[in-house]
Amino acid sequence: MNAASSIAADWFPRAAGGQPQPYPCGVCEAPPLPASAFTERHLQCIWSDDRLRPQALSTATGERIQVEHPGEWNAGPGPDFLNAALRVGPELRRITGDVEIHIRPADWQRHRHGDDPRYRRVCAHVSFHPGTLPASELPPGALQIALRPALDATPDFSFDNIDLMAYPVAARATPPPCREAMSRLPPARRGAVLDAAGESRLRRRAELLQSAMLDRGPAQVIYEEVMAALGYRPNKAPFRRLARLLPLDRLREKSAGSPLRAYALLMGCASLLPDPSIRRAWDDETKAFLRRCWDAWWPLSGEFLARRIPRADWTMAGIRPANRPERRLMAAALLFAPAPSLPEHIAAIARHPSGVPADQLLALFDLPDAPYWSNRLSFSSAPAKDPVALVGISRAHAILVNLILPAFAAMGAPPEAWKSLLGDLPAEEPNDLIKQTALRLFGQDHTPRLYRSGLRRQGLLQIHHDYCLGDRSLCAACPFPKTLEASAP
Repeated sequence: MNAASSIAADWFPRAAGGQPQPYPCGVCEAPPLPASAFTERHLQCIWSDDRLRPQALSTATGERIQVEHPGEWNAGPGPDFLNAALRVGPELRRITGDVEIHIRPADWQRHRHGDDPRYRRVCAHVSFHPGTLPASELPPGALQIALRPALDATPDFSFDNIDLMAYPVAARATPPPCREAMSRLPPARRGAVLDAAGESRLRRRAELLQSAMLDRGPAQVIYEEVMAALGYRPNKAPFRRLARLLPLDRLREKSAGSPLRAYALLMGCASLLPDPSIRRAWDDETKAFLRRCWDAWWPLSGEFLARRIPRADWTMAGIRPANRPERRLMAAALLFAPAPSLPEHIAAIARHPSGVPADQLLALFDLPDAPYWSNRLSFSSAPAKDPVALVGISRAHAILVNLILPAFAAMGAPPEAWKSLLGDLPAEEPNDLIKQTALRLFGQDHTPRLYRSGLRRQGLLQIHHDYCLGDRSLCAACPFPKTLEASAP
């Protein structure tokens, strides 16, 4: 694989030079190099959310911590959280004050918080990496807490499962100053700004994938990422957890290349395989299919029973029938059980000297001959008249943009072969974040034609994450408008 710097220079040249780095706003500093899977923003989300924050936290001196209240998410200057309440030690003594979050303990010194009077009420300095600062560097009595040991002990934790968009963001100036700066650029230059930001986002994704591939291998990483994509947002975490509970090599070994056996194994490990002996209003085809699945699962179940994902971990309410995990797991079985499977296809295509069109890549997710599920939406519904895709075209577009193209770069594919794909990148469906960022930049009456390409929609997402997401100044100190002014002809 090429080095990350080569990814930036060869694959995404506009990202390497034209797109500025996220500015140090005091909320989330630019991620360390080599590329890390998280930023301070991720750590803030973990601290604020009881569902993400580990229960088994302790101080640097070994005292147990109970978080009575994480504090109020600070949208202004100063510590990350205000007015927190913690219980410490066996006597559960109560400590109140502010909380500051960093990636490394030494970031407190690097950011010179010790000289800033706004940090005098900090009662806890929380970092990802373990380590201690001299007590004299911190406010009197401030606790030092590291998240990494407790997160490492949580088997299904992944930074990739944190939805940064779901957490508080600062209010914006109306109209924001970036809109005026953008309006002074000619249309072609506006598009170039979005293209550069889009390449920056893809480069970052390629660097993260490359780091993961060096750790777990390209095939396993592709397996995990596709599984997470099949889960959509509601079931992204349990799908990724399932991919790690049942690694790709193990899935292939136990299924012997049979998609039906792989499906039974995935469903069994996910606690989603219904018992056909229970009387239900199923038709004969459904009963026969489930019996075949149980015949495949039962001889293997003893190895996995103690580690299965509880059924309660899956989100079923509000899920469109076509997106239910029972259907998506059949797509996973078809994509990964046969030989060669999706990772081998991607690796072979990556070596293609002249690249291939997007349609050929999207065809990898066309699965017309799925056992049972080709025209079914659930076990209890009647067969549909027309086939129902296991992986819809919009989901295939998302996987192509967020995984396959960055994976090509991470695996060292020749960038010249894929320039045409980068220019014709299929566009994901515009989500609320894309629409909000476009509204902020271009105003109420803008034309969506400016960002109808996949690359430019990625650019809108990157601008949001680089600038808007961590801004505490209510746009007053954001450097993006000056960056835009400097890029004017």
